[in-house]
Amino acid sequence: MSGGGRTAACADRPVGADRPPGGPAGAVREAAYGVVALPLRRRLTHTSVDTGELEQVVLRLVLADGATGWAETRGNGAYATHHTTGSVVAALAALPAVTHPVWRDPAALAASVARHCPPAAMLLDVAYRDAAARARGVPLASALRAEHGLPDRPPGPLPTHAAIPFGTPREAAELSALAAASGFRRVKIRVGGDPVQDSARIAAARTAADRAAGPGAVVLAADANGGWDPETALATAPWLARYGVAWLEQPTSPGDLRAMARVRAESPVPVWADEDVRDAADVRAVADLGAADGVHLKLEKAGTVAALAEAVAVARGRGLDVALGQMDCGRLGCATTAHLAAGLGLSVAELWGCANVGRDLADGLELRDGAVSLPTAPGLGVRVLLDPARLTPLGHPGTPASAGVPLP
Repeated sequence: MSGGGRTAACADRPVGADRPPGGPAGAVREAAYGVVALPLRRRLTHTSVDTGELEQVVLRLVLADGATGWAETRGNGAYATHHTTGSVVAALAALPAVTHPVWRDPAALAASVARHCPPAAMLLDVAYRDAAARARGVPLASALRAEHGLPDRPPGPLPTHAAIPFGTPREAAELSALAAASGFRRVKIRVGGDPVQDSARIAAARTAADRAAGPGAVVLAADANGGWDPETALATAPWLARYGVAWLEQPTSPGDLRAMARVRAESPVPVWADEDVRDAADVRAVADLGAADGVHLKLEKAGTVAALAEAVAVARGRGLDVALGQMDCGRLGCATTAHLAAGLGLSVAELWGCANVGRDLADGLELRDGAVSLPTAPGLGVRVLLDPARLTPLGHPGTPASAGVPLP
C-alpha cells in the first residue's frame, strides 16, 4: 500500500492553504529528507521479517530562528506499519516546499499526512516538536508533560526490555543471562514458530535469567507477532504460564480480533495486542471484544503524538495495560520513544531498538543497568551524525535511490 498517491492528492489543497500570510517565529524555513541504511550485527528475524539492515527514513526541519529538529522512522517495517521505504518517501516527496502556506501549521499538516501514511506523519510531527523544544531550551519530555498536564520533573532512568530473537535454546539462554547480568529486569522473547522449539527457548531463558539475577527477578514476556492460530496459541499458554511469562503479545494473526479474544478468554497468561492496535479506534475495538488485557502502542503506527496520546488515554480509560513500543531503529528513534514514555507517563516501554545496530546515525543516548537515561539537552537531546547537504529538500521529487544518505 503506497501513501504517496493519496498524500499527493491531498496536497492539491493542503491543510491551512487558505490561511492568511505570516506565521510564528518558529515557522519552518527548511525541510529535507533522506534514506539511511543501518547495518545490523545479527539478522533481524521473526515471523514477519528477515533482514540484515534497517532502512531508516530521516527528516530534518530548521525553524526561522535556526532551531533544528530531526526524526527517523523505519522504512522496511511494512509488516507492522503497512508502509515501505518507497511509500514513506513518496508521501514526503508529495509535500510542497516550505514556502507553501501549509507549513504554517505543521501539526495540522502531520495530522493530514497521518490519514495516508502514519510513518511520514511521525517524521513531520517529531522533527517539528524536536526543533520547537530546542528553540525553547527544554527537553522534549518536559514539553510533552506540560502539554498533557503532567507535573514536570527530571525523569530517572527508564527501564526497558531486552529482546531475545529467534535462535537456539542455547542462544536464548546466553542472551537472557547477559541481559540479566547487565541489569535488565524485563526480557521479551520472540515466539510464534515451532511450539516445541519455542518452549525449549523459553525454558532455557527462564533458567538462565534466574541463575544470573535470582528466581523471578527478571520478568519474561513472549511476542508471537501473530504467528500462531488459536489452537496453537492455547496449547502453548499452559507452558508459558509454567515458566512465569507475564504476558503473550499478539498470539494470533492481525485482523481477527475474535480469534485473539478466544485465546484471551481461555489463556492463563494475559494477552496483549500489538499488530492489531494502531490508534484509539483500534483500542476501543479490542476493549469492546475483550480481545486483550493490554495494548502495545507505537508512534510509527499512530502517526502523530496527539493520536498516540489519545490511544493511551482510551486504553487507560478501558482498564487495559499500556506499553509503548518501537520498531528496531537507531538512537534517534530510541530517543523519541524514551521522551514519549517520560512525557506520557508510561512505565512499560521498549526503548532500545538500536541494540542490534552496527553503525548508527546518531549518538548521545545511553543504556545502563537495563535502563535508558534521557539526555538533558533540549529537544531529543541526541547528536545526528548525517551531513544535511546530502538530504533532499521537500518540494523536490525524490526516490529512495536518489535520497540515499551515507553514514559518516
